[in-house]
Amino acid sequence: MANHAPTLEEITQLTRRELTTASKTDPIRECGRAALSLLPAEPDTCQQLAYQKLHDVPYKDVKTCWRRLYTDASLRKVVELVNAQEQHAREIDGETLAKHGSEGKWIDEVVRMLDMALILTGAPQREEVVELWFAALKAILPSDATEDSMQVVDASDRPAKKRKLSPSSRASNIPASFPATLPSIAPTLRYPIPRTHNLSLSAFQAKVASTLTHTPVIIEDAIQHWPALDERPWSSPGYLLVQTLGGRRLVPVEVGKSYTEDGWGQKIVTFRKFMETYMLEASIEIKNSQEARQTGYLAQHDLFAQVPALRADISIPDYCYSDPAPSPHLTHIKSTAKLEEPLLNAWFGPAGTVSPLHTDPYHNILVQVVGYKYVRLYAPEETANLYPRSVDEIGVDMSNTSQVDLDEAMRVWSNISCWERAAAANDDIPKTTTQTKQDFSKYFPRFKDAKYIEGILAPGDCLYLPIGWWHYIRSLTPSFSVSFWFN
Repeated sequence: MANHAPTLEEITQLTRRELTTASKTDPIRECGRAALSLLPAEPDTCQQLAYQKLHDVPYKDVKTCWRRLYTDASLRKVVELVNAQEQHAREIDGETLAKHGSEGKWIDEVVRMLDMALILTGAPQREEVVELWFAALKAILPSDATEDSMQVVDASDRPAKKRKLSPSSRASNIPASFPATLPSIAPTLRYPIPRTHNLSLSAFQAKVASTLTHTPVIIEDAIQHWPALDERPWSSPGYLLVQTLGGRRLVPVEVGKSYTEDGWGQKIVTFRKFMETYMLEASIEIKNSQEARQTGYLAQHDLFAQVPALRADISIPDYCYSDPAPSPHLTHIKSTAKLEEPLLNAWFGPAGTVSPLHTDPYHNILVQVVGYKYVRLYAPEETANLYPRSVDEIGVDMSNTSQVDLDEAMRVWSNISCWERAAAANDDIPKTTTQTKQDFSKYFPRFKDAKYIEGILAPGDCLYLPIGWWHYIRSLTPSFSVSFWFN
């Protein structure tokens, strides 16, 4: 991409032209004359106004004009910052700013502003301009700020004292790849999910053409052509850092065991910070921090719209273009509009990340790219036995999520546990901390008899998860998965 990237001068000129050329139908006009008149001279004020509007109502109800105002204000601030840095560079030694790509914090700040616009607003009608900015920045970063700076070390030859992974360091040691094997203590499968090999699209269409055959299956060897598996491997931390501008890109991270737990929260951090804190063996200082003791999960995020370089490493499975039979009998599922294209989401995190038992209103092809995951599935017919939640105290509809903490339920009832009793003392195995067998028998008496199937997803596996099926997912190793929702 860098070979076709614009120069900083070219992208600056293009951005100015885009910001000063608005059609009569441009949605930003709905912001009103007052806001638009302030935009050229006071982008900070307009950005603050737009930020407030983004949070006044649920995101789905935010008008496009306010998303555009935030984005355009951000782009104006980027242009101002780059112009100031360019002038400063020329005053120092007559060189252009491109000669100083790795110096100072200006690139970090430009990336921060652009990514915040993408994450908060989606940058409506400015997606291409924003991506060209990232291409221009990547082109001026010297090699020692990307590939060469990320010296890989063999996992079997680590130094006795772990080095701190510093965001500003040009010589960070990182492993060549994430762990590629299952841990010594792995789940035992009592009721395995059926498996098939490289299922044809016609065979899959026949399966989804009837609700009677809307049943899960693990499809092997269907995505072996993906560059993410080999040619441009997502199993390489160094490769992921390079594709995120040396880890400068921002990502939203869920912090905590799962969204059903107290203390769970979300924050936006640099990709490098996410890797250092949650994915890699960093310094003793980081490992002993309260932050690192928590689980960090880049979950259900459209990373591929934000970072198209990673989108180019995968392709939408043909199965997503099938035509499933309608499922009006699934009364626990909300109706959804027909999707024009599948919805893609990234799921990237360390061992131990959990998606609690829940269900979704779409058919899903869940593709495992890196690492291993344990999945447990319950048919729609088991819904009453899974004790769905209702609207919570802050008005959020949680009816697609079970009240039962499956980790604790497996500790309470050995007949539904996927862990051998001999492994019960292992620190990696979920432990009961708040509820006893008596509590579960009182509040969730039918859960232990609910029928389920289970499986372990390995790199290259695709799980077809039909609409309405309840699912629990746990990462057994560092893991990178992609979900494709379709209907």
